[in-house]
Amino acid sequence: MLNGMAEKFISKLILFGSLVIIVSSPICVEAQELKKVKIGYPAFSLTFLTFFVAKDAGIFKKHGLDVELIQLAGAVQTSALVAGEIDHLTGITGPLVAAARGLPFKGILVTHERPLFWLIANPEIRRAEDLVGKTVAVDRLATLQDIIARDLIKRKGVSPERVTFVQTGSVSNSVQSLSQNSVAAALLSLPHNVVMMQRGYREIASATEFDMRSASGGIATREAKLKQDRAGVKAVIRALFDSMDFNRKEKTWMVNYIQNKWKLAPKAAAEAYRFWLEGLTPDGKIPLKDLQDIYDVAYSTHMIPTPVPVAKVMDYSLTDEVLKERK
Repeated sequence: MLNGMAEKFISKLILFGSLVIIVSSPICVEAQELKKVKIGYPAFSLTFLTFFVAKDAGIFKKHGLDVELIQLAGAVQTSALVAGEIDHLTGITGPLVAAARGLPFKGILVTHERPLFWLIANPEIRRAEDLVGKTVAVDRLATLQDIIARDLIKRKGVSPERVTFVQTGSVSNSVQSLSQNSVAAALLSLPHNVVMMQRGYREIASATEFDMRSASGGIATREAKLKQDRAGVKAVIRALFDSMDFNRKEKTWMVNYIQNKWKLAPKAAAEAYRFWLEGLTPDGKIPLKDLQDIYDVAYSTHMIPTPVPVAKVMDYSLTDEVLKERK
């Protein structure tokens, strides 16, 4: 009898030991398999919705990635990318302007092809002409927002040189400056434009009004990263394509997500999603000509010192490889 009890005890001990070995095995622990990736984004905006969803819906993990999304102010983004403190940036135009100045960056994927920006003004401002001699806020000078703000005002028949542009550091600061009447207008992204218009502020112009095209969101990285970690970069691209598929198919989920994450009313969330969805790229790319137009504006406004062919700073090769794999 004692021998039988001892035998059962030993059998249980062996079984327990086997379970410990199995649970401790790297094969069964997903976290040990995930590749850590740091991605910087400039603002808490719907422009980067594809990235937020990829993380929160577990899409990055599905592709073996443990992604940390880090919000970084304008100038800090490029310095962090140069130093290798982050692996990628979600903003395309800023890094590409930096690349035009000689920094070793490449744009590799575009998630959104429409600049999601609206020029929103105080109620007493009724048209672009009313901004002459006044101040317009942008998150940061010498970025896509700055370029778009000047271009919108120019398209409305007013020389940007007759308007003063100031940087606030973030879209929330721009909203605050507009609310406090410190500026006459501000260039705002989704969903901040919707919120401010619901408060009685006026839309003066928008990028959608002129059907403007640009790389509003996407991936920019170091040239060295492309050479040293092509497999890792491709995993990020695959995850983002899956996220874009999810973005299109799961409308109810997306609207609820936007409503909760940005604390919006249901109607505002649905409207923001509709605006945003229109610009989602079908293949992770936009024509280089559209990007070149942005570069030309950057050069004409002295943001970059010399004209630069955009093909020198944009590389779709890995995106093309992933597209072939998905067919």
